[in-house]
Amino acid sequence: MKLPWFSGWIRRPLGVFLLMALGALGVQAKELKIETKLIWGSNEEKSPKKEHEPVDEATAAKLRKVFKWKNYFVEKTLTGTVPSRGSNQFKLSDKCTIEITELEGPKVEVKLIGKGQPVHKATKEIRKGEWFVYTGDDDKHECSWFVIITELDEK
Repeated sequence: MKLPWFSGWIRRPLGVFLLMALGALGVQAKELKIETKLIWGSNEEKSPKKEHEPVDEATAAKLRKVFKWKNYFVEKTLTGTVPSRGSNQFKLSDKCTIEITELEGPKVEVKLIGKGQPVHKATKEIRKGEWFVYTGDDDKHECSWFVIITELDEK
């Protein structure tokens, strides 16, 4: 059965509209729930700070595959939100602040701020349940610091 002459005219704009709507959903901005952890890596059995707790074994095993330290200790954990297309700062210590900005993609811009001064900036892909790490050496104490950033499941 042949459709009336105007049916193609109606179907095309409707199809274009649906494709545009579906495409917009893919790049829609969203609020992110983020966890940041400041961790120290060392070959010492115990951290010099009593309040430090060892990281969970799964995290320690992943870090040991890449880095030379035997032991990893959590100094501070912060959880917060990064607004849609906005930024939030996570102050992990007097010397370490992380600023995270939600970008298009599933991407974030991460700024590492040390002692109040910008130290490093990078754009990273972020996926729920996965994490990425910033790291640096503390030559004075023969250890390293790590910042682990994770997007948490919103549930």
